Amino acid sequence: MPLDPGTLWARVEIRKPTSTPNELGEPVLSWSTFATVSANVAPLSSREAVQYGEVLGIMTHKVTIRYLPGLLSSMRVIYRDRTLEIGQVNERERLWIHDIICTERRPA
Repeated sequence: MPLDPGTLWARVEIRKPTSTPNELGEPVLSWSTFATVSANVAPLSSREAVQYGEVLGIMTHKVTIRYLPGLLSSMRVIYRDRTLEIGQVNERERLWIHDIICTERRPA
């Protein structure tokens, strides 16, 4: 069953990793736009963790979009000015819908 368009209230950008050469010709990781789509972004959970001696707030989100061919877990979602790392891509409803589980790490 297709998504109700009224539930896709946010605009998100899906970015994919690309390799671009620097001035020495060495490959450098950069991010390019794969797609800009309408989505529903819902927080799932949050917690604090210590990583490398720094306290981080870790939040998980579920981003629901219409099915997007070529979407991979190596990509990231940009929502407002926040970067959400994709952890899992779930396909449902006969490939009409993608549920994307993302993690956001922010200094606490």
